[in-house]
Amino acid sequence: MINLEKAQIELIDLSKKASISLAKRGLGDQKAKVSVIIDISQSMDSQFSTGKIQQAFDRLLGLAMNFDDNGAADTFAFGLSHYYLGEIEQNNFYQFVDREILNKHRLEGGTKYAGVLKRVLDFYFPEITVKKSGFLGIGRKVYNVRNCTPDLPCFAIFITDGDCHDPEETKKIIRTASHLGLFIQFVGIGRSVFSFLNELDILEDRFIDNANFFSINDLSEISDNELYDRLLNEFPQWLLLAKHKGLII
Repeated sequence: MINLEKAQIELIDLSKKASISLAKRGLGDQKAKVSVIIDISQSMDSQFSTGKIQQAFDRLLGLAMNFDDNGAADTFAFGLSHYYLGEIEQNNFYQFVDREILNKHRLEGGTKYAGVLKRVLDFYFPEITVKKSGFLGIGRKVYNVRNCTPDLPCFAIFITDGDCHDPEETKKIIRTASHLGLFIQFVGIGRSVFSFLNELDILEDRFIDNANFFSINDLSEISDNELYDRLLNEFPQWLLLAKHKGLII
């Protein structure tokens, strides 16, 4: 009980810090649909076992409490496959990673981005999936992104420790997503070079620039304020352009 109470106090403090970062970016009154997408490949084992991923989830919930339209974050996981984990919010954040990830899923022997990104599109934009018509086809599905204009932007935080095994399919889904009200903030953790994620950051043939990337060896090495500032660095510019292009009402 003492540990839970301490965690709750720390979460409120994180929320206050996130509020400051949002205000600095002119986002104090802006709401979004916030999601966290986490790598569960085997190379992430030490990140999970040392509690660093739970710490990261706590910090990201602090952001979502201010930024998300219902004060929570949708969570997804990916390795070779992909999963929706449910919402993380104030009533269930304590030991969320152990309970919803490690107790229910094994770490997987590979890393594919495209599947979980498709799942995110289907989750937030179900109306764009069609069977026989449309354009921008990906895999077995066809996505028609016309006439899909949500009233809230989607802000996805994608955390991984390495590049993927499906780069071409991932590029296709990122290009499709560039026609939608979704911004993806990629975060690389660990000592990988992340050549593919750097490539995604400047990917050509997109409707608008819909992704940003930064890497750091250890998220715990930077302060909460710096983390929030880096996560929100490009979102305001994207938001203005997305509204100008009619991707968001």
